Amino acid sequence: MLRQGKGSGVTQSDVTASTGGSEAATSAPTRSSRAERNAAAAADLDRSRGSFSAPPAPTVQLAEIEEVDPTTIFQGTAFADWLSANLDRLAKELGVSGLREVGRDVGVGSFTADLLAQTDRGRRVAIMSHLEPSDHLHLGQMITFAAGLDVSAVVWITTRIGEEHRAVLDWLNSHGDDEVRFFGVELRLLRIGSSQPGASFHVEARPNDWQKVVKQRQRVGSPINSRMREF
Repeated sequence: MLRQGKGSGVTQSDVTASTGGSEAATSAPTRSSRAERNAAAAADLDRSRGSFSAPPAPTVQLAEIEEVDPTTIFQGTAFADWLSANLDRLAKELGVSGLREVGRDVGVGSFTADLLAQTDRGRRVAIMSHLEPSDHLHLGQMITFAAGLDVSAVVWITTRIGEEHRAVLDWLNSHGDDEVRFFGVELRLLRIGSSQPGASFHVEARPNDWQKVVKQRQRVGSPINSRMREF
């Protein structure tokens, strides 16, 4: 019980008001500190999430592909030697049943075929190489080999078959007899970075129905054109 003396202006309501004011004063800092703690916890959570995120993908590095001039690699008889050791690769691109060397520098008049090869079925193939773009002179040599050698096919290897020469080879395959076929093959050498160059053959001219017949030969029991069967 509060006693009220003289001159005393303190009442019950004054005490209550004073206490309430103190509580309000202490509650404000409490709410402020709680908000700060919540903000700090959220920041910690964001940092922890960031530590578990996937690292950035590494940058893919690819080497440059450079086309190499065959004449800088093959000197003298080097290409004929390399070709003789890689006739199986050429045979695969041509679609014939294997090739092996049976002669070299075979002459017909004033011209010379670089290689004379034979398929697994005994059919002979004359191969002439010309490590430059195609020209009329070597086209004429190709026809000379077809006429002067007992061969079933003549293969002309060059760095690029011109459109006019491809058209002639197509015409020969369409209008010539069925005993001799003509192939125009491009040789390409590619180097990746500082590696040794690699070689690939690209058949640019062939008998018109050759691709279809090659696919038929890969199917067991399928009929095969009689002139291709010997190959």
